[in-house]
Amino acid sequence: MKIKYPISLKQILLFSLLIILVLGVSTALVSTLVRSDDRIKAEENNLTINERTAATIQSAFENVQNTSFILFDAVSRIDDESKIDGLFDEFFKANQDILFVYGSDTGLKLNGSSGIDSEKESGIMDLIRKNPYSQKTVFRNATELLGKPSVVFVYGYGAVNDMKSGVVGLDVQSLIELMSTGSNNATILVDRSANVLINPDFQGESPILDSILPIIDEVHSNPAENNTQTVVDGVFTAVRQIFNDLFVITTISEKSVYAVINRTTFRIILFSLAVFFLAIILIRIFSKGITNPIKDLVEASAEIERGEFELDIKPRSHDEIGLLTESFVQMGKGLAEREKLMVSFSKFTNKTIAKKAASGELSLGGETRNATVFFSDIRSFTAMSEKMQPKEVVEFLNAYMTRMEDCVNKTGGVVDKYIGDAIMAVWGAPESSGSAAKDALNAVTAALMMRDSLADFNRERSARGLPRVRIGCGINSGPVVAGQIGSEERMEYTVIGDAVNLASRTEALNKPFATDVLITENTYRLIRDRVIVEEMPGVHVKGKTDAIKMFAVINFTGRAGAKTLADVRSVIGTVAPDLTKVDTDDEEKKYSIQA
Repeated sequence: MKIKYPISLKQILLFSLLIILVLGVSTALVSTLVRSDDRIKAEENNLTINERTAATIQSAFENVQNTSFILFDAVSRIDDESKIDGLFDEFFKANQDILFVYGSDTGLKLNGSSGIDSEKESGIMDLIRKNPYSQKTVFRNATELLGKPSVVFVYGYGAVNDMKSGVVGLDVQSLIELMSTGSNNATILVDRSANVLINPDFQGESPILDSILPIIDEVHSNPAENNTQTVVDGVFTAVRQIFNDLFVITTISEKSVYAVINRTTFRIILFSLAVFFLAIILIRIFSKGITNPIKDLVEASAEIERGEFELDIKPRSHDEIGLLTESFVQMGKGLAEREKLMVSFSKFTNKTIAKKAASGELSLGGETRNATVFFSDIRSFTAMSEKMQPKEVVEFLNAYMTRMEDCVNKTGGVVDKYIGDAIMAVWGAPESSGSAAKDALNAVTAALMMRDSLADFNRERSARGLPRVRIGCGINSGPVVAGQIGSEERMEYTVIGDAVNLASRTEALNKPFATDVLITENTYRLIRDRVIVEEMPGVHVKGKTDAIKMFAVINFTGRAGAKTLADVRSVIGTVAPDLTKVDTDDEEKKYSIQA
């Protein structure tokens, strides 16, 4: 039988599934837990950076506005205009980040150290004119105008009833350096309309994504909650409002947050794959320690099926499989002993009966079966044996019995027993060929085979100068009791009954009838269309009221050879008797012949 699913494959699949399950669950748990921790840390860190940056920007902007207030107030109090330029020089020296200032009373004043030349004055004035003072401070990105990162403040100063417009240009490079934390977080400063004022990555005046506007509106509409954090398009976004409707926005993408755990997860997967393939190799090596001994046992089983019971296998291990191998070897030895016993037993009884007896198929006691019983006997054997030595008698009988038993075996019969030079055989017990007619035909076939075999045997004996051997065969069909009969010490399988007795007495009639094969009417009725016979005179058998018809078997219908009883007698070497002179008291008066 071909193995469809080897044990090694099952082991590999089972352990592979377990490894995949364990590593997969572990990786998923680690990834999920670490992702959750990383998310929390990222949100906290993003919010902290946003808060810190917002505080710094607010402080810087407040400082610029307060300083410029003081400047404008001081200028308004000086009567000597010659001192005003000196005041501005001192102011710019103290505030290097301020690029210019403009006041309604002072006009435009440039920081000489800022690198802004007079050519940009017209652009600055245009910016001032486009952004007049209002109630709140206005902030504008002046990076493109001034050629460096800068923000312009437009606010009012002076008395409440006489407010004047003040403008300050601030270099925000130091703030950009502060906002560039070196991490994956990005921070920008925008106004209420989401116009970018400070952006470390892009210093132009450009609106950011529209998705930020709803967040700004939410923060602006809740002054008490001046900050919030949410996830927008896969980006953690923290928003904090500072004075005059400015918003510091700090972001970090989920991809950046999970980059480390993704790399770690990938490495874990690679490691898991390495462990997986290593496990397969180890499982394969381990499985060979199991499957190879099992293969040895399978081959040993095949040897036992072929009748080779002496097994040349040795345990490969000291585990259960090793113990099983030792038991298998011992079982083989036991089967070898059993086979030897069976062979020996078969020599003393029929092989079929021996197998059934060994397997327990023969029932204790008897059973009624329809069978055909056969008896044969050697004519004048007593006189023949007196002229031979005991050894010669045994050799003769062995040679003769071997030929005769072969005829029985080839036709499916069972040699019941040997009675001196006589043979008793049965067809239909313990097994039938299928029907009573087939069993009867097989019995007659065996008898005719014996006739031919005996002819060959006699030719061999004649060649050695030995006398011819003649036999008589009697066959009867009918119900018999078949079973194991004997004592508690010794039993044998046999058949008994009236049909057996009649078969025995039928065999004895061959001598007065000068025939070699006689069958009763019971047998003839079963095979009448298959054989050529000659009816003999009726015979009264002791114990029977009516005469029993006897038939001498000549040949099979359509078979070449003898066609009449005279032909048969010429072959077997007998002469037709005068039946009227037969002494019916012979053979212990078992029969009487009617004229």
